[in-house]
Amino acid sequence: MRKSALWRGSPIATSRDEFMNLLNRIRLSKKKDVFYDLGCGYGRPCVWIAPRVKLAVGYENHIDRFKRAKLAVEKSGYKNIFIKHSDFSFASYRKATIIYSIVDIGLQIMARINRQSKPGTRVILYRRPNYPIKGKKISGNYFIMRTPFKKARDPDEFAKMILGRKTATIEDLYKKLGTEDTRDLRREIRLSVKEWKKFVIN
Repeated sequence: MRKSALWRGSPIATSRDEFMNLLNRIRLSKKKDVFYDLGCGYGRPCVWIAPRVKLAVGYENHIDRFKRAKLAVEKSGYKNIFIKHSDFSFASYRKATIIYSIVDIGLQIMARINRQSKPGTRVILYRRPNYPIKGKKISGNYFIMRTPFKKARDPDEFAKMILGRKTATIEDLYKKLGTEDTRDLRREIRLSVKEWKKFVIN
């Protein structure tokens, strides 16, 4: 399941309990961690995580949601949150240590993150990683990856990772996915050799 731009604008796109459950599964540093929320909507995850990180940065290109997020930050009283009215496609990821998104950010952005961010940067996405990136399911539909990203050996290894099973094939994964996501995954596999070259760090 993918979360669309419209869903991102919903006040319940990410519940506080859901988000705090994610945070309890990863180590956070008040002195070091810089959190980026890509497509931050109303800015609530930035507010929720602010007491536990050095800096929280939200990117939102929809003007009404941006204004709502700015208002939420003002009401929170936290001074370590910045909401940017900007497309995260053009963001610099050099300072981020945790990158979070509930929308499909795409392989191009993942490659940009891989090239720019520091080794060990954690990327948390609400959907499976783009093939052939390896990740680990941490809660519900959320997956976590660390830079530099690792590559699945083949489609069957990718399927085992997504399904969380020791034995599985890509056909097993196709059966679990919806029509749209299956179509997308087949295309990602077909183009994977070419697309993976974008992840090479020069």
